[in-house]
Amino acid sequence: MEYIKELKRTAVKRSKGMPDEDFRIRGLWRTDLLFRPNPAERTFNYTYLIIQTVGEGACYCSTIPALTEGFYLLGKDARTVEHKYRCFEVAAVDAMYSAFEKHPDESFTMTGTSGEKALWRSGIVVNEVLRQLEMMGIEGGRVVNVGVIGNIIKALTERGIEVVGTDEDPVLVGSEIGGIPIFDEERTVEFVEECDVAVMTGMIISTDTMEDIFKAAKRGGTRLVMFCETGANLCEEYIRFGVDSAIAEPFPFYIFGGTTRIDVFRRG
Repeated sequence: MEYIKELKRTAVKRSKGMPDEDFRIRGLWRTDLLFRPNPAERTFNYTYLIIQTVGEGACYCSTIPALTEGFYLLGKDARTVEHKYRCFEVAAVDAMYSAFEKHPDESFTMTGTSGEKALWRSGIVVNEVLRQLEMMGIEGGRVVNVGVIGNIIKALTERGIEVVGTDEDPVLVGSEIGGIPIFDEERTVEFVEECDVAVMTGMIISTDTMEDIFKAAKRGGTRLVMFCETGANLCEEYIRFGVDSAIAEPFPFYIFGGTTRIDVFRRG
């Protein structure tokens, strides 16, 4: 399944009868960031793209073309335009879904510094991983973190869980975080199939690895937990695709001080 195309088809169907203005592209933002919330965490070196319709859609990418590549999008209906670059495509689809009512199983908000919220956010993700292991009747267990987050790895290992990480960042590959080895992203499918739970960033839709990961999870009986800034508005759809827990963090993200909202969607 080409998930991004399926998401777009679903959005077009769901939008029938809604005002066209809800899907009009009003603005685009590109931000380059370096961020390290605390000593236990990696240094994040990314670019993210925001596209605004009635709300914001987001996509993190290692690199994206100049923002001016999006000039032709301004004023267009996000449901009808074609996107030359993957990051623009993902952010636009995410923005479409900002117009739809959502039904999370649980919602959280926190006001604080980015460092405080980093630990709070990781705690929510870790609790969802632990919930999946408990539902499987597994004590301990093995978890792969796809797109490594040091605070998540630390919290899981402290609970006696065996953790392995994969990432596309060449600075991280071959290193360790908290004593946990970090492997190249090429081994992601292998580890997903072998582990009890895979916890991964929403960036898997922008790196075009989602389909392979979902297939590997099905082969291995692996539970899937996603935490999403990229594609935060898509989390309810991910549950329909078979994800067991999808954690949505719409813009503005925890990396900024102030108030952040996190919604949790669960299957079953």
